[in-house]
Amino acid sequence: MAISIWGKMFQRFNPIEEVINHARIVEEASDYLPELFERYLNGKDITELVDKIDKLEDDADDIKRNFRQYLKKGHLYRFERADLLDFIDMQDKIIDLIEDVAKKMTFNRIDFDEEHKKMIYSVVDEIENMLDHFKKTVKYINIVLESDFAKNTVKIEEDDIAEMKWFEKDVDNKLFEFGKWLYSQKENIHPIDFIFIRELVLLLSRIADVTQNVCDRIHILINE
Repeated sequence: MAISIWGKMFQRFNPIEEVINHARIVEEASDYLPELFERYLNGKDITELVDKIDKLEDDADDIKRNFRQYLKKGHLYRFERADLLDFIDMQDKIIDLIEDVAKKMTFNRIDFDEEHKKMIYSVVDEIENMLDHFKKTVKYINIVLESDFAKNTVKIEEDDIAEMKWFEKDVDNKLFEFGKWLYSQKENIHPIDFIFIRELVLLLSRIADVTQNVCDRIHILINE
């Protein structure tokens, strides 16, 4: 495939390629979420998974650090330097939140009944769907560049981002139902357990929100 003019400019340091590499690490960490929750909710050891997620978060930080170092001021990039830096910072928040979920689980152990385990599994599955879409959407930045912003290519990217909004809405609805149940149990749950569950659920909500925000930012970048 012929290298576009933008590809030639990025040969020494390709910021889009680094963003995609960073996104792959974020998705790899997210792939552990279903197993993490399955183990946690069934009283199994999660130490190995927490360590793996922690290592991936370190790898993502290394890419972000190098990104800031090599994205030079005054160089010609297809996107504004400040926009690229803001973007990778926002994308990095996803893996930071995944690590927060994993580490928080090591603080306390909660027993849920099967019905509410299923509610949590459903939310986690929906977030995993969002993160799968997120990685595909990040790849579109490079595809759109290589196509010289062909309208049909941009349209595919826009359709995928529009679909993300339905995932986020579904996550919000499921977390709302879980939240109603949680507050109905406030007299029956130890206050520390109540706060712990609430914070865990809020972290899941933030993962969904930030993932949506990253994809919205891609839409803005491509359409500027």
